[in-house]
Amino acid sequence: MKIAVMTAWNDGTGAAVHAKALVNAWRKLGHKVTVFSFLKDELEGDRFTGKDESYVIRCFGKDFLDPRPILTTEFDIFVVEDLRSLPVEQLAMIFPMIKERAFPVHIFHEDKLPKEAWFYQLPWDKVIYFDERQEFLKDVYPDAEYIPFPCFPIRRGDKKESRKRLDLPLDKKIIFTFCQRGYRPYLRYLCEPLMPKAVLLFVIPADFEMLEKESAPPWMFVREEGALSDERFDEYLFASDAVIFHKYQSRYHRPVSGTIFQVMGAGCPIFIPQQSEYFQPLKDEAFYYKDTEDLCHKLVDFCNDEGIAKGMTEAEEVFARMRSADKIAEIYIDVFTAVLKGRGL
Repeated sequence: MKIAVMTAWNDGTGAAVHAKALVNAWRKLGHKVTVFSFLKDELEGDRFTGKDESYVIRCFGKDFLDPRPILTTEFDIFVVEDLRSLPVEQLAMIFPMIKERAFPVHIFHEDKLPKEAWFYQLPWDKVIYFDERQEFLKDVYPDAEYIPFPCFPIRRGDKKESRKRLDLPLDKKIIFTFCQRGYRPYLRYLCEPLMPKAVLLFVIPADFEMLEKESAPPWMFVREEGALSDERFDEYLFASDAVIFHKYQSRYHRPVSGTIFQVMGAGCPIFIPQQSEYFQPLKDEAFYYKDTEDLCHKLVDFCNDEGIAKGMTEAEEVFARMRSADKIAEIYIDVFTAVLKGRGL
């Protein structure tokens, strides 16, 4: 099968994370995939997470689309990730030509039905959502289909070697706080019982204001990094004993955090805020905290009992296998095949 995907790519957005997992899995299954994405000059800041692969074509901006690459590429399926972020007006102009020869599908990234009329103008052959809370979509698209958000593959690293490469202590528990993609520092003071045995590690963008980066105490490491490549992100996860993801809201709210599905297979126990809506459908696969005091208590228990970490890592692995990109990609292929047969393509 020949599949085209119009999406953000090699950046930290949820659409890019979702698309990367699926595209890698589709290619692994033997399908030919072409990715159409944003021109790099159109995106602000240092947000790219890796070099583009040979199958990636950058041909549009926020309000600009060069249609030639899309119209001259062969594909049976045309997948659009996160319509709101794309140049919809320009896409609508060539959509009839796309639909004449391919099956267009929209992967819905909204947390509610959009109020803008333009959002509904394109006649999709299939609409897919990945969060069960998006079932409201069926009020407009009755045959919309739920397919879970895919996880990145299970992978493991050497903790000692990762720490050496990152110049981090070898003899301490490392509690990593991820501070990119809208995540923020939360626990800024190490609990007294943990001071002899642990350190806090913050990885922040270069333009992020964090007073501690100028004079961090001995139990804190603050690292300035541009957008982390998948490999660099994994290196920090492999080096750490636990990771905190703290997010309540962002400028553009989305149903679930794509980052969580990226890190789930890396074997690093996860701590997340109990009240946040970003982390469904996680249940026993993460530690939930109510506030800093609760987080401190849980971290102390975690660091004092190796069995807690082992149990959490096993739960994460089960989740990552159940929602593996390979399995999810096959579900998409089954949907694509059924619709193509229905259209006689």
